[in-house]
Amino acid sequence: MTLKIVPIQSKMKKPTLSEVVGRLDSLFTNFNVRGEDKLHIALTSLSFCISQLQIIVNNDERMMVMLDEVIDQYVDLSENESYIELHTPDKE
Repeated sequence: MTLKIVPIQSKMKKPTLSEVVGRLDSLFTNFNVRGEDKLHIALTSLSFCISQLQIIVNNDERMMVMLDEVIDQYVDLSENESYIELHTPDKE
């Protein structure tokens, strides 16, 4: 009898949004059960995700627009207001 080795990646499907959210929720819960503070988990996760977004997008202005769109879903501001602004240091 011969066994055929099939790479598991060829059988994997693209994750659904609910799968991604579910796994992140499980990770968050697991870290909290193991004693980490919820705020620290959230801030560390947010920092990591922003870092990854910056690497993927490779354009600070575009990244800031994306972050603004996400934050707009959770923070109540008037339509022409932006919670995030791109600040550039003054050249003095």
